[in-house]
Amino acid sequence: MNGECRLPLFADCKEVDDSIKCPGDSGYSVIPLFGKRVRVRKDSAPIRLMGCLDELSNTANNVRLNFSGNDVGRIAAMVMALSMQLNAYLVQGSDDRLARVKNVEELLMSKIAELCRGFKGPLGWIIATTPELQALDTMRVKLRECGRIAASMLDDYPLSVNIIGVMNHADKLIAQAMYCLGGRVFRSVDDAVNYLLSNATG
Repeated sequence: MNGECRLPLFADCKEVDDSIKCPGDSGYSVIPLFGKRVRVRKDSAPIRLMGCLDELSNTANNVRLNFSGNDVGRIAAMVMALSMQLNAYLVQGSDDRLARVKNVEELLMSKIAELCRGFKGPLGWIIATTPELQALDTMRVKLRECGRIAASMLDDYPLSVNIIGVMNHADKLIAQAMYCLGGRVFRSVDDAVNYLLSNATG
């Protein structure tokens, strides 16, 4: 490497001759997981969950910035905070960190309850009708994806149950917000499909 342009190094990376060597370059990583250091493959469920939570945080931040000042932007800020706390819990596994996760979860639940107070509408298949609602749906889909990854960890890492519960709850809260903020509701999937096809072919 050129001595005039040195890259910042992670704490566990080293300069060897003219290259940078980092642990995990062989396809494995040593990571902190629920308060313990473990060696896992880079395609393992814990690594994928950490990545999924990073993606959720990034997605939520994009929504937060694009819709700042309205309810969708506020919900996105809470989802981003929740994803960051969940990632910290995945690393630490402590009761104190879980309590912080729960605090954000309760804030999100209070916000959705405030939005939906007194709302009465049909149940069924929902389709986003505005960019704001589509942004909510994107976060909901990512919450479900992360929740499925966490579920795959349950046998090997029992503390994953705490992450699964929070993810499932947040997923349902975001879906509820879509109803309350004006998503288009259809009685059946066929009704939803017919609506989409009529718009596409009309």
